[in-house]
Amino acid sequence: MDRQGEALRISEEFLGDIELARLKASEIVLKASRLARLVGRDDLTEFLTYERGGYPKGSDAAKWIDRSGRWAAKDENKYYPQSIAKVEASLQAAETAIEAMRGGGNYSGDMILPASRDHDSRIAGQAQAAGIWLGISGQVVAVIYDLVAEIYHELLFSELQASLFADIQSVIDGTLAEASGTALAKIERVSERLRDGDPESVSQALTTCRRLIDSCTDSVFPARTEQYPISDDVALSVGQQNVLNRLQAHIHTLGVAQGRRDRLRRTLADLYSRCSAGTHADVSVNEARYIFIQVYIALGEILSLSHDPRKPQ
Repeated sequence: MDRQGEALRISEEFLGDIELARLKASEIVLKASRLARLVGRDDLTEFLTYERGGYPKGSDAAKWIDRSGRWAAKDENKYYPQSIAKVEASLQAAETAIEAMRGGGNYSGDMILPASRDHDSRIAGQAQAAGIWLGISGQVVAVIYDLVAEIYHELLFSELQASLFADIQSVIDGTLAEASGTALAKIERVSERLRDGDPESVSQALTTCRRLIDSCTDSVFPARTEQYPISDDVALSVGQQNVLNRLQAHIHTLGVAQGRRDRLRRTLADLYSRCSAGTHADVSVNEARYIFIQVYIALGEILSLSHDPRKPQ
């Protein structure tokens, strides 16, 4: 199992541990530390570091002090700095003291009233302390739960994307190779140039993207001298330079629904324009990478239309 898969498994199991109260707060902190290490989440790592070792004096972790309910007097900058292990120990001590005082004392004579008041006061004090420690413990668990749930959904979405893209990639690579023997080689050259990241490499990568579109178009709909009638009153020029028209004609010959044809036409028109030599100067490396991915997917979709079982015959 890879690192991401392991993190997804742990996070799902961990959420169940919290929801079913299978672990103490200190155990939750330790298990969350393993997950934080796997996914590299700085915010979770920072919070857990404070919870394991305590909050030092003058700590700049006001955000985590606030979220874990540790303020004693916020306006005076006073808070409970104990580690979660010490919080649990203090809670257990308070609960033990309350249990020991349960049932009252054996008082008699003139001291019975003040002794009873003192006994009740001590119980109230221990109950107040227990409430503070219990509140902090519960709040720490709640913060960890929120962060782990966020990580879990991010990992789940990432896995879904990766799975979908892998399925699509296998189809696209096959159709590109079938349509144009040089298509996959062009894709490799684009990838290499985009990894370089300099302006000249970006320009070359975009030019190669445009040539990839041209090459695939030549394969699926070679140039013709006569126009292609796309409707009763509209005919498209489909000569060598009319690349987008030829792609539109190819999609039309397959009987693809109008809405899908329109989407693909708009997509290819925008991408072809951005790949034009005159626009290279204002295309960043980051945008060029997205353009390449969109060209790859759009061409793959067009080339796989003939294998689409839902396409009208």
